[in-house]
Amino acid sequence: MKRHFMKKSNLLLIVLICVFISSGLLMAADNISPYGICAHISRQSEYDLTGRQLEIMNDAGIDWVRTDFDWSGVQRKDGSWDFSKLDATVAKAERAGVKILPILDYDVPWASPAFKHLDEWLEYVRRTVTRYKDNMRYWEVWNEPDGAGFWYNKPNPAEYAILLKATYDEIKKIDPDLTVLISGFSGIPYSYIEGVYKAGAADYFDIMVVHPYRYPKYPENASLEEDLDKLRELMAKYGDDGKPVWITEIGWPTHKNRTETLAGIVRCGLEYLHPEKTSWNLAVFAEPDYPSKVMLSKSDLKGMLPGTGQVSYLDIEHLKSISPDEYHVFMLPHDESIPLGLFDSIERYVKEGGIVVFSQGVPLYYTASKNAEGRWETSNTDNSYKDRLHIGWKAWWFEQGVPERAKKLYTADQFSKKLKLPGDIPSVGRFFTGSRLKDGDKFVPIVQASEGEFTGTVAAVIDLDSDLKGGVILSSIDVNAKGVSEADQAEILPRTYMISMRSGVDSIFWYNLRAHENNPYYNEDNFGIIHNDLSAKPAYKTFKVLSTMVPAEAEAIENDWHTGNIYYPGWVRPDGKKVFSLWSTVEQDGIRFKVKGKVTEAYDLFGNRIEIDQDRFKLSTAPIYLIGQNIDISVVN
Repeated sequence: MKRHFMKKSNLLLIVLICVFISSGLLMAADNISPYGICAHISRQSEYDLTGRQLEIMNDAGIDWVRTDFDWSGVQRKDGSWDFSKLDATVAKAERAGVKILPILDYDVPWASPAFKHLDEWLEYVRRTVTRYKDNMRYWEVWNEPDGAGFWYNKPNPAEYAILLKATYDEIKKIDPDLTVLISGFSGIPYSYIEGVYKAGAADYFDIMVVHPYRYPKYPENASLEEDLDKLRELMAKYGDDGKPVWITEIGWPTHKNRTETLAGIVRCGLEYLHPEKTSWNLAVFAEPDYPSKVMLSKSDLKGMLPGTGQVSYLDIEHLKSISPDEYHVFMLPHDESIPLGLFDSIERYVKEGGIVVFSQGVPLYYTASKNAEGRWETSNTDNSYKDRLHIGWKAWWFEQGVPERAKKLYTADQFSKKLKLPGDIPSVGRFFTGSRLKDGDKFVPIVQASEGEFTGTVAAVIDLDSDLKGGVILSSIDVNAKGVSEADQAEILPRTYMISMRSGVDSIFWYNLRAHENNPYYNEDNFGIIHNDLSAKPAYKTFKVLSTMVPAEAEAIENDWHTGNIYYPGWVRPDGKKVFSLWSTVEQDGIRFKVKGKVTEAYDLFGNRIEIDQDRFKLSTAPIYLIGQNIDISVVN
């Protein structure tokens, strides 16, 4: 895999490095495993299960665990120190063969904020690092200081730089060979990171760290690779691009979404338009790199169809010829945008009797197009698209007397027996009307909302029988559809690791190991790849397969590892065999590859042996692994 080394300025050191390389003695960055995970094993909530969790990590090929070494956990009151729980945690990790990445973090009541109480903070750093330096050679300084929730103060990069500089100097005094990681920043906050650089902190950390969460979007269509490249460009601006980059948090939670409400609305609309119909084909817009905020799962989408149904994902090219004979209903992205140039095809589809679903906010509010660099950009559009589909709407910024939020939601009488709303639906501020209907059309409310004397419609079906002959189903209700299914999480995990590895990231820590599962609708309770009872989710199994197929010591093959929505990164393993992983963000059959050499083994996502053609593959979002002694794989254009 691609590695980045820290710059060296001492000529003698460079000479010694060369000697050590030739003798095989150098422990270089190439020995850093990419396979890490987050788990609160040092905290009371996980402490009793620490030993078992570490065994579970080791069994999956997870080499690192990131956990907080909380200041408040070792000094509960001023002047009193107790490292017994950390001592036990460290001992258990050693027995399990899992390395710890400790986080030095958080204030204590008598020394807050920490950057203003450096004497007290550095005593905690000195005691902790000195105690465990022989076991742990890497230390991360704080967690997400760019967020008020963890910095306990208004985030300020110059203030964090004060803390970082002092901590770095203290750690290097203890042992100059210890490695200091800058705090994992939330997302990739370029302006905050640049603020840290401007505060003069470039020489006060050894590894850049980010937390580039992408959920619920796929890592491929959420610009993970491009954003990591942009981070490198920022580092280069300050002469710092030679440092390694780590991801110490990234993950996709499997909490339940409120999509059952959206599913019920769509079912009501479809049954109203075609009460006799029992089999449906749904087409969903799915351009691989499109910046949609939410990707609804296939199970969510199937739940919208009355009776039986099939779900297909179509890109822009295929949508240009979409027909209601083949696809009875079509859904645009779960946001307020439409790709520029697509509307005419959608209008034609509705004229021919197709049904289109808009599932979030004000439909057709933005258009999206690619800029000169190939990145999608959105811009406001006027009402012409909505008018052409006979969609009327209103909101507080658009019409006087409309409330910003209406809190009381209820199902219209006509659908009250079919659609039951949960009690915790969030308030709504976008409303639909029949003001743009033409003769023959009908506007039928499904869900209404009221605030004071105002009543408006927040979900509706438009039965078109004018120049348009199909239907439009509308909902502006926020269903917070940011959880993914366990099956999706299992596919996304190995793809995220492989994309990150091929993007030059040395180590990736999935967030997290164990899902507490107290609240099925709360993301934080459902990130884990094992259940609360420690049984495995599918993603745990695919992690184990990935670490076996692509061992930590494997070296990346410098190939063109993706083309459009097709991915095929490759590695040379320590056993001398080559392994390629193949997948696509859209299911595709008959993809042609140029294969040199012979594929001797092929496995699916879960490590089951599969049979394949030698040069033509059916690809889906579930990666497959191809292994051979001298194989090379590339896409045939």
